[in-house]
Amino acid sequence: MSLFLEDKIQEAIDFLRTHEPPEGYDVRFSGGKDSIVVYDIVQKASVKHTVHYNFTTIDPPEVTRFILQHYPEVKWIRPKKTFYQYLLRVGLPTKTRRWCCGKLKHRVHPKGCSKHIVVGIRAEESPKRAQRGMLSYNPDGRTMQYCPIYHFSEDEVWEYMELNNLPYPSLYDEGFSRLGCVVCPFICRSGGVLERHKTRWPRIYRKFEETVAQLYEIKKEWYQAQGVYSAERLLEMWYKSESIFKEEDSDTQCCLFPQGSLPLGACQPA
Repeated sequence: MSLFLEDKIQEAIDFLRTHEPPEGYDVRFSGGKDSIVVYDIVQKASVKHTVHYNFTTIDPPEVTRFILQHYPEVKWIRPKKTFYQYLLRVGLPTKTRRWCCGKLKHRVHPKGCSKHIVVGIRAEESPKRAQRGMLSYNPDGRTMQYCPIYHFSEDEVWEYMELNNLPYPSLYDEGFSRLGCVVCPFICRSGGVLERHKTRWPRIYRKFEETVAQLYEIKKEWYQAQGVYSAERLLEMWYKSESIFKEEDSDTQCCLFPQGSLPLGACQPA
């Protein structure tokens, strides 16, 4: 083990022990490499904790099987509705309007759970995450968020897993670098990520496209008023991250969708 990694591990353990709340932490576990390392460090720190997995209903099946096999103690939080049911009610998620994260991936835990949340966020992952720091307040969930491996690099995450002989989902060995939701607006980009997901999980994408077709029929009049004349065109626009509205019209158009629902491109926040 490199001295630098050893220092970061000790920093993570000291951080958790220093900030340990009386009620303990609530560890967010996704089955990905970062959450695997975080959970192991939480256990090494011997701090009071519970551990939860937010089941989104569109997670890679390989990941859910991995959690059941290797981490049976993790408590599952199941959403009130599936992703597909929410889609029919709320509309398609977009990169700037990710209702799916709030309703499925980052749901508030049941009553009685700690508001002190431990997550596997690392500064290296994005400029936005690099601005958070190891400790931050989340006003949406009114929770404190703790990031013990904030200073780890990706290579150090893998080194830690190898040193501690930690199991991980087989998808990493197949070349998948991130194991988030199978259907996500953020994979609609160049580089073949979307195509690879569609090839790897065709049943999930068939269900997704069938649900989008249902959404289109339910809101057909509204979509046609925006110039979208088929479910196939709606899907094509989503896969290409195209917006229905011109940017200057977005604020005035969101009221056109019945019952406060948000179709593709509507009410884009600044």
